[in-house]
Amino acid sequence: MAEAPNAAWQRDTSVLVIAAHPDDEVIGAGRLLADHAGPVRCVTLTAGERCHGDHDDLGRVARHRLREWTEALGVLGVTPVETRRWPDGGLAGHEGAATEVVARLAAEADVVLAPWRHDPHPDHEAAGRVGAAAARRAGVPLWGYLVWTPYWFPAAEITRRDATLQVHPTSERAGRLRTEAIARHRSQLVPQHPAVQPVVPPELVDRHERQMLVQEPDDQNA
Repeated sequence: MAEAPNAAWQRDTSVLVIAAHPDDEVIGAGRLLADHAGPVRCVTLTAGERCHGDHDDLGRVARHRLREWTEALGVLGVTPVETRRWPDGGLAGHEGAATEVVARLAAEADVVLAPWRHDPHPDHEAAGRVGAAAARRAGVPLWGYLVWTPYWFPAAEITRRDATLQVHPTSERAGRLRTEAIARHRSQLVPQHPAVQPVVPPELVDRHERQMLVQEPDDQNA
């Protein structure tokens, strides 16, 4: 497992970050984004409106989650990008359209960062495939970040797939900013209904002890 920064993350590198839901990028890549000195833009492909199932007004939940997302990105110094968004839980059915949107944004970036396409959530897998297709079209490298993988699987599960798993060094300040940014996603951290656990359990956040990045063999030389 590599434990040094690679050439993709130069000081002035322009980064496009893809999230399946508001908060994915903060959980999985918050330290990296907080430390990066170059321009960073982020797009979320859904508004995460079904995070509590269909118990609530989905439009209201979407608006609230996007406000949290914007506030959290502000903590990290990341620019949110307004684009079309697709149904939470159904992103896989819209990969073609999402790829068209993301590819146009990727053409203006030096590197694309997306959920690892084997992260154990259907929308994360779809967002990872969208990121891979967009990066190939733009001719830029793709790196994946982990969201639920550290919660459910050991690191060996990643390397078993012939992927490169890297520990990216980050500062203590970046860790503090990540914690502050995650706290902005209160709707995910606090139970919203009686007898219902929070969407993001504390253990999930805690399993991300270091900044991990993943790259598939076919994404290295886009």
